[in-house]
Order: sequence, then C-alpha cells, then structure tokens
Amino acid sequence: MNPENPSRNFRMEVSFDGTDYHGWQRQSNGISVQEVIEDKLSHMFNTERVRIQGSSRTDSGVHALAMTVSFEAPESPYIPDWKIKKALNRLLPPSIKVLNVEYAPPGFNARYSAKGKAYVYAVNTGDLNPFTARWSCCQPEFTRFEEVREAMKFLEGTHDFSAFTVELDPSKGHVRTLYRVELKTFGPLACMCFVGDGFLYKMVRSMSGALLEVGRGRMSASVVGDMLASRSRALAKDTAPACGLFLMKVFYEEDQWRTFELDRPPFHFL
Repeated sequence: MNPENPSRNFRMEVSFDGTDYHGWQRQSNGISVQEVIEDKLSHMFNTERVRIQGSSRTDSGVHALAMTVSFEAPESPYIPDWKIKKALNRLLPPSIKVLNVEYAPPGFNARYSAKGKAYVYAVNTGDLNPFTARWSCCQPEFTRFEEVREAMKFLEGTHDFSAFTVELDPSKGHVRTLYRVELKTFGPLACMCFVGDGFLYKMVRSMSGALLEVGRGRMSASVVGDMLASRSRALAKDTAPACGLFLMKVFYEEDQWRTFELDRPPFHFL
C-alpha cells in the first residue's frame, strides 16, 4: 500500500463453487478465485492491486462454504465494510459470494491466525446425477459405512500424516492433529467430515481416497492404520476427485472446533 495513503485491515468470508476455477491461489495458467476477487477489489478502491490472503489454498475444483480472507485496502476512498460486501456481490460472478465483511485488527491474517479447519468430502451413493456431479463424487458402491467409521478412528489424534500428502516439506513438518473424523449420511449423500488443527497439501483428498476404497469393500479398515504408520505415500496412492471436497469452516479461537457440527449436507436444492 502507498505509505501516503494509510490502509485498513479487513476480514471477509466467501463461499464459492470451485468447479470452473484453477484453485484458490493466483495461477499463470488459468483463472483462480483469488484473482477474480482481487480484480474486483482493486477496481472498487481504484488501486493497482489489492492483495488478499486466503485461509486455505484450495485445489482446482475444490469448493468452500466459508473461506476466510484478509486484506488491506486504502483508507481513501473510504468504503464502509457493509458497502464492500454489497458492491462485491454485485460485481462477482454467481459462483462466488461474499458472506460477510468486517474490520479486523492490524495483525489479523486469515491464514496464519487460524487455529483449525473443518472439511467435508461428499459422496453420492445413488445414481449419477448431472446436477450433483459438480459437488460430489458419485460412488454407488460406497456402502460399507461401519467399516469406514472404523477406519476413521485410526486417523483421529496427533500423527505424522506423511502418507497422506503429495508434497513432503521437512521445513513445515508433517504432524497434525485431527480432533474429529466422522461419517454422516443425508439420504443418498454420505459426508466424511474432518476437523483438525491444520492439513497438509491434498491431505483430505488423500484420506478420502483411502476411505472410499474401504467403503467400496476394496480395502479393510486396518489398512488405513497401516498407511498412517508407514509414513509412505507408496501405500496411500489414491486421491479422491476434487469435486466432492468442501472447506466448511475456519476457526480462530482455541477449542472453537468443538462447536462445529455437521447437521446438514454442504449443498442442497430449494
């Protein structure tokens, strides 16, 4: 930001259908959600570029019900938080919606201030549906729910999740804590919910890929425990399709995750 024009810090929540985007983060080879929002904000504030920080760097095709975003914007021209929300929702495409905008303390950062996150992987156990195909993975054979729940128990707790990431980075470490891993069903939609303090690159999709195999009867629940203990990607090769993954919530207070309950599917039709 221009030092001659002081800035204000904002916190924003956005929801998006990631089907037609190359992930959250700006890319040189395609349109990202971040790029679309930044372009609209920059236009609003009449500045070269307003940079935004997302709480997660979701992959191409992954969705979010509540992605937290932080950004600094010039004090001049002065635009109140409620008007930013209203203007953005007028400018953004239907696939991206701003849920809330509010002023944030100077040190708030959507990514580095986060204490935890909740993800859901949606599986359609019914017939292939052209309308739900954008937001779920169709697996009619995914019926062994009790075996899936048994496998999920291996994932709960504090572990080295090296087996469930496609990008090993020793400088960041691979130990994470999953507070809760559960399976809930809503009609033909089976939702695998992961609540933890943080997630490695493609960790949720990798765990979901293994659990899909268990649910289809192609692998026993104990193998998931073996994968975790091995710390090797060689055993956990399956990565679930991006279409079924949703970032549901980001937590910014200790133990806030305890209040999160999956009481409805991530999408529904009116």
